[in-house]
Amino acid sequence: MSDGNGYVHRAGIHSESACQRNVLAALGHDIDEHVVFGLDGGFGFSYFPTRGNTPDIIVGKQVVMPLRAARLLGVAVHAHTPRSAAGLAEILGTVPAATTRVDIGLLPYWGLAGRASFGGYFVNVVRATGQGEFEVSDPARDSTVLVRADDLTAARGSRNSPPLNPNWRVYTFGSPRNSPRLDLVAPVAVCTLSREVLKPGSRSLGIPAMKVLTATAPSWATTKRGEVEDVDLQGNVITTTALARQLLHLGRQIESFGTGGGMFRPMIARFLTTLFEHCDNPGYAEAADLFEQSAEHWTGLGKALLARSACADDSELAGLVDAVVTSVRASMELEKRALAGLTAIQGRG
Repeated sequence: MSDGNGYVHRAGIHSESACQRNVLAALGHDIDEHVVFGLDGGFGFSYFPTRGNTPDIIVGKQVVMPLRAARLLGVAVHAHTPRSAAGLAEILGTVPAATTRVDIGLLPYWGLAGRASFGGYFVNVVRATGQGEFEVSDPARDSTVLVRADDLTAARGSRNSPPLNPNWRVYTFGSPRNSPRLDLVAPVAVCTLSREVLKPGSRSLGIPAMKVLTATAPSWATTKRGEVEDVDLQGNVITTTALARQLLHLGRQIESFGTGGGMFRPMIARFLTTLFEHCDNPGYAEAADLFEQSAEHWTGLGKALLARSACADDSELAGLVDAVVTSVRASMELEKRALAGLTAIQGRG
């Protein structure tokens, strides 16, 4: 906890939603993380192929910090872009915490040593210690951690993760004006979610992006070639093949950054279950079940990639690529059914 300002660190599943939940709790409004996640409407899928043997970027959502939950909750949000430790410290003098976008590859306690980058991650910065460090509340950890000011500045200004660079983004939140009526505001979020995942207007997002991934993955054997350096799950620097690195990174993106596992798909299912409990419409429960089934496919794929990619031979790697295509197709069909059902609910509303 920060000194006397009411902020309490709580671990979470999704960095954006957990950070917002923790700040809102400090401001006097306790709301479940999965409700923030659902109201924000950023859920979905993003796929950004990269040139050469650098791992492609695959994320289980398609908008970074959309702030729709805050608008639906009646919370004012202020955006800042301080480029120095002093500028960030000045902002912290007026709020319980500042929600800050970072590249986790440059945060020392993640142990990635800059060899893997993801700039769509968020932490809450709680205070400046006055000794060249900041107290950071990372939802992936059980307690806060002290980070050197220079390291945090590097993580906030990283250019290593296009198109998901942090760009110095910092957000502060005002006190909620009222308690949300989920039966009124949640269907608005569901309508946005369904529309933007089914027909996002970009082949890099939503269902179209899943189709592109299934078409592109078989080419990894020829595009992801040669020996490369990587960091294993224990944080040790290793030499591996570019294809093995691609598959290992996809496993991490599924299980650590949120596509499936215990993360985004189950979270949206819990949000829809909560909405069913408030609205008594079985269509929400049916969609929740389909997203749970999709999560099982993502989970199985992610665990296989994490367990087998690092030590697989060429034949085994080819089998894992086939598993990527099969699992993503299965998940895509389930999610199309869930989203079509949600669209039908809104049409009848």
